[in-house]
Amino acid sequence: MRYFTSDLHIGDKGVAQWRGFASLEEHDRFVLAGLSRLEPDDELWILGDVCKPNVASVRVVREAIPCECVHIVVGNHDTGAKFLTCGGFASVDYYAQVGKVAKDGYKFVMSHYPMLDWDRAYHGSYMLHGHLHSLPEQEKKDGETSAASRGFGLGGYNEWNRDLGIRRYDVGVDANQFRPISAEQIVAFFLSDEQWCEMHGLPLEALR
Repeated sequence: MRYFTSDLHIGDKGVAQWRGFASLEEHDRFVLAGLSRLEPDDELWILGDVCKPNVASVRVVREAIPCECVHIVVGNHDTGAKFLTCGGFASVDYYAQVGKVAKDGYKFVMSHYPMLDWDRAYHGSYMLHGHLHSLPEQEKKDGETSAASRGFGLGGYNEWNRDLGIRRYDVGVDANQFRPISAEQIVAFFLSDEQWCEMHGLPLEALR
């Protein structure tokens, strides 16, 4: 299966504190545990802000990921060189696309930062990103319920996009219970193709 995540911030004391963890070690163990759930034949895309900017930190993260195929989209707390020096990644870039709407049921345009417009946005493609550290809508309503569910970004951001018919999604750990999210889960989260086309006054053929 194809999975996505972002904003791990391994080794970042400031982020660990903002997320409410008692120590950096506790934070890093918890975040890396989410990645360990994946299988060797899964494909993982990490959309930036992976870890502290040194090769040793990259190796720790890479060794914790069981997937053979791991892609990096570089974030503002990263440098592409540290991933290339470490090795073990299928690709390292600042922008990427994967899938075809008509063939795969989705096309994902990926960047660390959210985009206002993106390739084939009016033909059913999705924009995946990180950076915002947004929270699920439930967290916005209930407040801080546990150290593992705290964040410091916009509450209900993904739900807001969905309700407005905007196929844009924050795949960061804060928004997704500190676990990678699959392509199927992302597509299921949004309106169906028929509902999306009706909402925007487009024929279903626009997605082809």
